[in-house]
Amino acid sequence: MGIGHIMKLGSKFLLRGVIYKSGKKAAIKGGKVGIGIFSVLYAGYMAYTLYSLRKESIEEQKQLDVDRGWDRETVKDN
Repeated sequence: MGIGHIMKLGSKFLLRGVIYKSGKKAAIKGGKVGIGIFSVLYAGYMAYTLYSLRKESIEEQKQLDVDRGWDRETVKDN
């Protein structure tokens, strides 16, 4: 996963308001530019982490034959 993809995911979180909380820690150290850059990178990292955890959870559920409605294919079938 490249930095471009992480930035793209980060910008999605930016629109949802996650940036305020993630950039709050950087506010002490940097100016507005530093907050923005750190926030986008951190939000991208958070999005990637959540995406990978969700993907692992879906794979585990498929292996255990458990349907909790997270997989779009199984939701459509039911």
